[in-house]
Amino acid sequence: MSPMRVAIGLSALCFTAGCYNYHRLATPSPEPGSYIAATLTDQGARDLARDLGPNVFAVRGRYLGESDAGISLSVSSVELKGGDDAAWAGETITLPPSTVRSLDVRRLAKGRTLLLASAGAGSLVLTTLVAALVVNSTAVQAGGGHTGKK
Repeated sequence: MSPMRVAIGLSALCFTAGCYNYHRLATPSPEPGSYIAATLTDQGARDLARDLGPNVFAVRGRYLGESDAGISLSVSSVELKGGDDAAWAGETITLPPSTVRSLDVRRLAKGRTLLLASAGAGSLVLTTLVAALVVNSTAVQAGGGHTGKK
């Protein structure tokens, strides 16, 4: 794959990526489909160890709804007490209310996302300029830089 294609691909990734922060939930329950992080109580982590694995600190995923049994999530990852993340494939789990210490909702960090998009645009422009200089330099070297006598 050419360096130009790699640069364009990386720039496109910068344009489509975004930065997110988690903020405390301001409403009684989040909007269905929103991404949330549920921080577990110590006892809740022990109670859910069979379902989530040992030493889970927080569960992240898409909020599906709430019932008497608890909060239903399509889990995308769990954070362990040591700080490591373990990816999940969207399995559904219900967290009983007594196991949840706090709920945070994910929101777009506009400033960091703008900075990331600007970096992507700048790298695309820089890569295009460098590629144009390399192509022009190669053409001059191949031709010797002067015309022959007629």
